[in-house]
Amino acid sequence: MKYINNLTSGKIELHFSKSDYLNMPEELKAELKRYFLFSGKLSAWVSRSVNNHYWAVKTANKLGFDTEVKEGERLSYAEQLEVKAEKAEERAERYEQYSENAEKRAERLQSDLNSMRGDIAFFTQPIIAGHSGSQAFARYREKMYARYDRGFEEYRKSTYYLDRAATARATASNVKLGDKVYLINKIKEQNKEIKTYQGIIVKYEEALFKVQNGEVLKNRSNEILTEEYIEQRIAEMLEKYEWHQDKLNFLEDCLSKLGGVQFSKDNIKVGYVVDMRQWGKCEIVSVGPLNVKYKILTGGAKGFGGTEPYAAIENIISIKAPETI
Repeated sequence: MKYINNLTSGKIELHFSKSDYLNMPEELKAELKRYFLFSGKLSAWVSRSVNNHYWAVKTANKLGFDTEVKEGERLSYAEQLEVKAEKAEERAERYEQYSENAEKRAERLQSDLNSMRGDIAFFTQPIIAGHSGSQAFARYREKMYARYDRGFEEYRKSTYYLDRAATARATASNVKLGDKVYLINKIKEQNKEIKTYQGIIVKYEEALFKVQNGEVLKNRSNEILTEEYIEQRIAEMLEKYEWHQDKLNFLEDCLSKLGGVQFSKDNIKVGYVVDMRQWGKCEIVSVGPLNVKYKILTGGAKGFGGTEPYAAIENIISIKAPETI
């Protein structure tokens, strides 16, 4: 059986019938749901993971999918962000429509009782026990109260969907790409990933050289490593390496467009008072190659401190700390 590695979406797809799923042991169903979600659009189980599919592939193997088929074309990191932004924009529009619909339902549910405002008798009329007309009125009034209460629930739904829409629009606009600290942290992550894959590739190349020269190598399962297997692993690692390198280039370009990092250990010294992102006026108490430690000088958090990268410094206020804090 073959599973699809969709290079465009970065997902693993498993295609099998509903009867196959129903006949599946419960423990395999649980594992499938842990690492995959069912897509009605594709009529397939799609991995939760993106690009890194170790557990998804192990699950696929347990289900009998032992051969990978690649489809589509891998997108650059910038293209992936564009697709993500388009989907987020679509989500935002859906949530805004859900919010509008919920608000309209709330208005309809509460309209009957609202129309009775000013009619004191309607709200204060006593109910006469045993009087059929009076009791019918009581039931009618209670139904109006119940509809009014459901209206409040619809208003809460409307607010909830508006919040979801705002979150989706923030994703669509890629606001984080305008945050230097975010970019610096992501650049650090990518450099670490690149270094890791470089090391893995070197080890596989060394193993390939040994196998080509007649040495027998085995994996942890005591299986003999073949040239074909090692070359396949090298190709996979190179793909991952190239993807992280592309992401690194994109992030560095975003940082460059924001003016780069203006401050470093060379121009920030202990005792400087700076304007720190989020915290305002802060005193620098320690400097390192990548980060500074600071103490907050104003506001409710005065006297507290922390560690931030140099990118969190927005400008220098003074080169001497105040005598009193």
